[in-house]
Amino acid sequence: MKKERVLYLDLIRVIGFLVITAYHFASAVGANGIEAAHIDLYVGFNSFRWGPIALACFFMVSGAALIMNYEEKLDIKEFYKKRFLGIFPLFWLAYLFAFLVYFYRMKGMPEAPKITFLFTIIGMDKYMEEFMCTFGLVGEWFMGAIIILYLLFPLYRFIMLKNKYILPVILLGATLFLSYNNVFPLNFDKNPIVCSMYFVIGMLLEMLRKGKNQKAVVIGRRIAAAVGVGVYIVVYMVERVNHSINSYHRIFILALSFYMVMMEVSTWIRSERAKRLIVVLGRHSYAFYLIHHVFLQSYIPHFAGRDMSGSNTLVLFLTSVGYIYLLALGLEKIYGRLAEWICRERLVTRSK
Repeated sequence: MKKERVLYLDLIRVIGFLVITAYHFASAVGANGIEAAHIDLYVGFNSFRWGPIALACFFMVSGAALIMNYEEKLDIKEFYKKRFLGIFPLFWLAYLFAFLVYFYRMKGMPEAPKITFLFTIIGMDKYMEEFMCTFGLVGEWFMGAIIILYLLFPLYRFIMLKNKYILPVILLGATLFLSYNNVFPLNFDKNPIVCSMYFVIGMLLEMLRKGKNQKAVVIGRRIAAAVGVGVYIVVYMVERVNHSINSYHRIFILALSFYMVMMEVSTWIRSERAKRLIVVLGRHSYAFYLIHHVFLQSYIPHFAGRDMSGSNTLVLFLTSVGYIYLLALGLEKIYGRLAEWICRERLVTRSK
């Protein structure tokens, strides 16, 4: 089955990974003693923190993308096979390169119990860093959470097809409870219940988008986008007069609002070139995500101790994004060549 590309999903992916890169760029700049003008804008504006909003949107995008492709039919064995091939081979290759870079820079291996390398093999090392020292080098905790959600997707799909509103309501209620009473020894953002809440909301929105009454869908989408813009204005005005909003609630309403706005904005893009560009960038977002952090840790230290103007800071950020993208393309190219070689070897072996 050929994977369909929906523009709003790729648009959110592209913006999201730029935002996440900016967030980690600001962290790397601060860690290396660089006095960079306007660096706070790369993290957020006022009380808006771009990173957590983008991560919440990524979970929604993941849920939407899966239900888009598997709402009609799901072969569980084939599903897990595709998810495995879509995640792990490229992750292992990226980890190999990151390990070689780390070993050269640090003159040794990461200091962690050898047994924890098992978490690296299954892509859960960054997710488990809150509990133990691991060998995590590439990606972020988001990857571990997504692996958990992929494992749960067949169950979530079954429930959503029976009634698409019950599961989102239950998970939203559980998340609301946890935002006041976190009974788990785990960061709120990483909790599988919270991640699942965003994931199934993404599933719900995509199921609604594909509804039979498209006229009602278009009207609803436009109203939701207008409300989304209004939410940002209201939250900004409320916090300007020193009224605080629960940070978890703020992330939820801002992430959902941004998601709805992007669904509408994507329909305004008429240029085929612009659409192709967004789709291409979205297609390479996973490789970009895997290597962006390790690249920043290697690239930004070359500017340690400098005082940088706003324009120089922007150039540093843009060059970082450009180099990461080129490296992501190279990583995918190497992976593609390795996959072709393995397939040829299998065919040769079978023919003997």
